[in-house]
Amino acid sequence: MTTNFLRNIAPVLLTCLVLAGCNGERQAGDRVASSGKEATGLEAVPAEVLQAALNARPELEIEAAEHEVRDGRDYYDLAGKTADGAEVELDLTTVDGAWTVVEIQRDIVMDQVPEPVRQALAEAAADWAPDRIIESDQDGGVVIYEFFGPDAAGAEIKVEVKWEDGAAEVLRDEWLH
Repeated sequence: MTTNFLRNIAPVLLTCLVLAGCNGERQAGDRVASSGKEATGLEAVPAEVLQAALNARPELEIEAAEHEVRDGRDYYDLAGKTADGAEVELDLTTVDGAWTVVEIQRDIVMDQVPEPVRQALAEAAADWAPDRIIESDQDGGVVIYEFFGPDAAGAEIKVEVKWEDGAAEVLRDEWLH
């Protein structure tokens, strides 16, 4: 592993470890209080949650659900497939008292990542290749690309790149929704 890689990626890695599982109510550096995700039968998912998901993605055939409580807030992750067979995950929580989709995620390959995002990742981690990429649509024109893979020592790392208005930015703090 090169010195450039360590210099650029070390702050991101440390922040990701500290902030893992965070949401928008915390300050950077705070730890999240999480119940951990638990598989939940679709029949146990509140109707309002299912309706919010279907309002966002009417074509989605919901197949699985997980629930967790983070920092005192309920979150549901609903996974399913679109009519073309693409796997999608919707993350929902309440916003202003209403269940709202706060992220739409899908696994993608590097060829699907915008070139400026790939360039930003290469500049931050020149000798690193992720083995998983998640495209996380935050709505409002913001997409967070989450790159996962082992470092030279075999430890799993995550690098996030924000894509907004044609600009790519490697995030030092984990994206909060």
